[in-house]
Amino acid sequence: MLRRTATATLLAVAAPLLCVTPLAAAGYHVKRLTDDLHIPVYATTAPGDNNRIFIAQLGGVAADGTDGSPITSGLGRIVIYDRTTGLVDYNNPFLTINDTSLLEEYAVPEVGLFGMTFHPDFQTNGKFYVNVAVNHVGTPPTVDGSLSEFKTVVREYTVDPGNPNFANPLSARTILSLNQPHSNHNGSWLGFSPQEVAAGERNLYITQGDGGMQRDPSNHGQDKNSWFGKVMRVDVNGDAFPADPERNYAIPADNPYVGVDGADELWAIGLRNPWRASFDRQTSDFWIGDVGQDRREEINFQPASSAGGENYGWRLREGSVASPTGGIGGPPPAGNVNPTYEYFHPGLSPDPAFQGNSVTGGYVYRGPVSELQGRYVFGDAVSGHLWSFNPANPSGTVQNMDALFAPDAGQIVSVTSFGEDNQGNLLIVDGAGQLFQVMPNFAVTLTVNRATGAMTLLNETGAVTGIRSYSISSDVGAINAAGFQTIAGNLDAPPGGNGSIDPNDDWQVTSAAGNRGFFREASLGDGGALGVGGQLNLSGSGGWIRSPVEDLALSITLADGSIVAGTVEYVGNGGQPLGRSDLNFDGQLTVADWSVFRSFNLTNLAGLSDAEQYGRGDLDGDGVNNFKDFRLFQADYDAANGAGAFASATGVPEPGGWLLCCLTLPAFGMLRGTQLAPGFAQG
Repeated sequence: MLRRTATATLLAVAAPLLCVTPLAAAGYHVKRLTDDLHIPVYATTAPGDNNRIFIAQLGGVAADGTDGSPITSGLGRIVIYDRTTGLVDYNNPFLTINDTSLLEEYAVPEVGLFGMTFHPDFQTNGKFYVNVAVNHVGTPPTVDGSLSEFKTVVREYTVDPGNPNFANPLSARTILSLNQPHSNHNGSWLGFSPQEVAAGERNLYITQGDGGMQRDPSNHGQDKNSWFGKVMRVDVNGDAFPADPERNYAIPADNPYVGVDGADELWAIGLRNPWRASFDRQTSDFWIGDVGQDRREEINFQPASSAGGENYGWRLREGSVASPTGGIGGPPPAGNVNPTYEYFHPGLSPDPAFQGNSVTGGYVYRGPVSELQGRYVFGDAVSGHLWSFNPANPSGTVQNMDALFAPDAGQIVSVTSFGEDNQGNLLIVDGAGQLFQVMPNFAVTLTVNRATGAMTLLNETGAVTGIRSYSISSDVGAINAAGFQTIAGNLDAPPGGNGSIDPNDDWQVTSAAGNRGFFREASLGDGGALGVGGQLNLSGSGGWIRSPVEDLALSITLADGSIVAGTVEYVGNGGQPLGRSDLNFDGQLTVADWSVFRSFNLTNLAGLSDAEQYGRGDLDGDGVNNFKDFRLFQADYDAANGAGAFASATGVPEPGGWLLCCLTLPAFGMLRGTQLAPGFAQG
């Protein structure tokens, strides 16, 4: 099942539909890539691969659709969002973990596939790692006096050498596993330090929750011989335990507890539920978001120069204070490090814009947006708030980002994770099924003519701009590629084209023919160029399928491989979106629009996009032109022309129950204007 973003509906409202533009910063905006995911918890790209985003879906709970559905299955899965098509192929996931634990004891699932990361040498060895809760084989062990219901496992997989879009399930190799006493606090993140990778080291960092329940009843967080409530660091290129199939790693010689009291695998201790962490790709500083107990959520920091061994205080400390409830608080332990930033639970903070219940650690932004450069971006999975701060002064510079990160479509509900691509672009993962990207604005403009549907690309950057590909998307299916003059075969290298955009290489349309929601074409070489003020007349007319909704989005891959968002500008109709019920799109509501409406009443609109259905009289977005749409049309007509104007102009009286059938009769009413051919509804 190939899906891109779920099609938005043309909502029925009393006033004409308007395109609502979210508050945006000058240099960037947030674009929704897809909203068809099932409990996504992480997103990333593979080294050297800019076209695919790999998304870990939690699973771990009963499906919220047909059991076993490739979209809603309870099994942990990794799926791929393909930037070249705008699609997620759910029928062919990159990886399905068939022994995923399906335990569900809490309203918020805390078992399943937690996270993933790629080996730094993925391009040559095809290896990647997952952290997942799986079923026990055989008799479950007892942990802390409780029967363990599952174990968390760090596994290594290898990509199928014959197909880069599939991982070989038989390649699974356990790196390490941990029997869990309870089903919560399974904070599990995986990553590699950039500075260690540059030095040739392949140490995998792993975060582990404290084992669950409340207030860490076994005091795992402060137990240096327990893996619970810790950051672990192991060398995945070695194996110091060849006789143990559950331990396939080596111990880095400079781990802080090597040769002293404590588990050799540990790197830092004193954590409760470190759900998400990250390395600053530029400095290699380490950031950890640790979910709090009763009152405080915290962001912890470790500089790249650290030798490890930090103690972040749990369970003695919650944030920077003694744990306030449960009789577990105490003075700071040896080596204690207070959080670099903390915020309160609801009711404890004077400002509701800076509170929440479950921190989601983020990233220091190192992407192309100058306004965000160097700021640490993070959020809260329960309150839905997003924030950022300058690491040099977190409390003094923290800023609520909710309005600035308002997306172009949908709403960010519950941030389960952040992610980065290879260019440092920030990804926002919403547990409600959505994936977003922070996109830099760029001075290449797609101008759309409301009257004709003509579309033009214009370079307003002030410099020659190299372009390797571009894509246009629409949630309501407003793209008619059949009306395009593409670069491919027209403006690229001779003999296929005239060479005006790319004199050296051919281009290719990579999106599916007839796709009303997504169009993309790309160079087969190093790309073409738009000169200063240069323009590409993409469509003389009909490229945009007209409707009151103006949701086209332009994405451009530049010559250096970076991906930016262009500007979309609509012109005509007095600077306003088209009004609802203006079905011939002439800027007026007249009997000519009524003629269009009547022509398609109760005709089959199946298979058409929302924009196409609207043009055939489906005003409320339910997929059919029926009596409800008639009432909307009548109301719009009278609002535009005066009370009673519709009945006066058309001879159609105030509708009774008989009207629904009569609307389809050719002889009905005293209509004016030319009737469109019924076959047009199938076009």
